[in-house]
Amino acid sequence: MRKIIICLTVALLAVSVCVLTSCSGKAIKIEYDPETKYGVYWYDDDKYVRSSDNMSLDCFDPSKPTFVFAHGWEPDKANSKDGLVEDLVTHKDTVAKTGAYVDNYAEMLKEQGYNVALLGWFSYASSLGDLFRLIWLEFDGGYALSVRFAQELAAVLGDDYAQPVKMVGHSYGSQLAVATTYQLSHFLKNGVITNENIIPTRVTLADPYIGSQMLVNDWKSKVSKASISYTGEKIKSRLPKTLFADAVDYIVKSHDIAVDVYGGMGIASVNYYAYDGSDADFEKLSANCSFVKSNGLKMNYGDFNIHNIVRDWVLKSIVDEVKMYDDDGNVAPSGAASDSEIKAMRGKCYYQNYNGFNLSRDSMTLKDRMTEEY
Repeated sequence: MRKIIICLTVALLAVSVCVLTSCSGKAIKIEYDPETKYGVYWYDDDKYVRSSDNMSLDCFDPSKPTFVFAHGWEPDKANSKDGLVEDLVTHKDTVAKTGAYVDNYAEMLKEQGYNVALLGWFSYASSLGDLFRLIWLEFDGGYALSVRFAQELAAVLGDDYAQPVKMVGHSYGSQLAVATTYQLSHFLKNGVITNENIIPTRVTLADPYIGSQMLVNDWKSKVSKASISYTGEKIKSRLPKTLFADAVDYIVKSHDIAVDVYGGMGIASVNYYAYDGSDADFEKLSANCSFVKSNGLKMNYGDFNIHNIVRDWVLKSIVDEVKMYDDDGNVAPSGAASDSEIKAMRGKCYYQNYNGFNLSRDSMTLKDRMTEEY
């Protein structure tokens, strides 16, 4: 009898492990600590409310689509009311440089019927050289931030969520947006979650910081030899831009996600790639997204001044539903383009034309990278 009981106990333990890992993946729980300063914050009536079990429908309504914003390197506290999240309004740099009015994007999105979520890690995003590690490798001796955000989003949205999720990342927040989507994809692959609707259908990247290994602390001695958090995949000395292209390739091929990229400041993204077909990383990235160079904005405001202007160009195109067109009258990339339209533009690269911050006067020019200057 004792032998039977022991066998049954072992069997039950095996079942519980199988439930946690789906017998094929990594053991991880869909849970979060609502007391941490980093985490997912939900917009409600001009304030940001941290995820919790007792959130009101005004913060998160499972019958509505969800918009998620990921901020990047943010050393300036003037961009945040509480030092926890970057306020989802027109950036103060854009206002100063362009004279733009201050739009409350979060409020506008709420009025359009979205749940609005911010991946808040503002107080941890001050050291540029540490951001790659925090996003991809480890945070505070445990899972990286991308894993923790994926856990929290999955916990809040739940098994029955059936609405679209749109993700927008700015600067190094683009790495976070891609990494969080990448982790959610692996959660699904490993049976940790069963609801594919939690995975974003759209990932929009505003002047993404692709990353130079020269700006990653301990790149040669530690990071290039490390493993991605949760998945355990080795970096294997892949450059940050290579890992970025690989991760985008994975999420697109796994879930047919619509990805649009708006490059702006050279040091962030544009100068890390060659566009003439010689750069395998860019060819992989381009094959999975529509890509825009913000040429008009750069001509007017200068390379080092457009990083946050591109952020607001993208967000304004979303909330004002401004579609862009190319010289032949065809739909071009913008936040207002539908997911299916963005998918149809995979592999295409465009110039943004207008040299001022006025989307109603703007347009795109489609470029053939192999025959024209780019």
